[in-house]
Amino acid sequence: MLEIKNLNAGYGEIKVIKDVSLTLQNGSVSVLMGPNGAGKSTLLKSVFNITDIDSGKVFFEEEDITRLPAHALLEKGIAFVSQGRVNFSTLSVEDNLRLGAHHVQDKAEVDSRLEQVYKQFPILKDRRKEYAFSLSGGQQQMLAIGRALMSKPRLLLMDEPSLGLAPKLVKEVFKKIIEIRDNFDATILIVEHNLKSLMDVADHGYILVQGELVAQDTCSKLKNSPIMKKVFVGAFD
Repeated sequence: MLEIKNLNAGYGEIKVIKDVSLTLQNGSVSVLMGPNGAGKSTLLKSVFNITDIDSGKVFFEEEDITRLPAHALLEKGIAFVSQGRVNFSTLSVEDNLRLGAHHVQDKAEVDSRLEQVYKQFPILKDRRKEYAFSLSGGQQQMLAIGRALMSKPRLLLMDEPSLGLAPKLVKEVFKKIIEIRDNFDATILIVEHNLKSLMDVADHGYILVQGELVAQDTCSKLKNSPIMKKVFVGAFD
């Protein structure tokens, strides 16, 4: 589904991602882990071409998508839910969702996608005419995810979807992510700091340290591995 080969990227003179290579399997939920400043969010943004890529390639379904503009990535089936529950606060819930399918010309198709999102997140249908700013934190995260789903992505990139949410809502968001994988036939890559809950449901994990990929395996194997303890509890040289 997604293959990153020898990627080096960052922001201008600041080099963050260093020769990273990884592959995502179709239909998987994978988590990108690492300490603060490891480059996790930068790697997601590099896939979506919102960093400066110095070298390396990104392939989606065997097609080179390196440096393609965001609108082209959306049309190919890649969506990105950025950190911080970013919504259009003074638009209604439904208008926010419809913006996620602004590139789709077929009105019936847009309506069909909207109903699918409402089925996934019934609370959004209940509050569809209300302003986005009136939603709770968890509902705003659902709205941000729902807007991404309106593009009918085959690959969904998510940056810290549980950030700032209460523990009960964190579990609900992670449950919804697995449902999205199954109901929308999507492959999902998540940057997440709340690892305990997510690793119980994710398939594969990747660990970044100082911009370098230092480990990758199934989450069940990584969960209690020495590398996890070394990276997140002890010192990593």
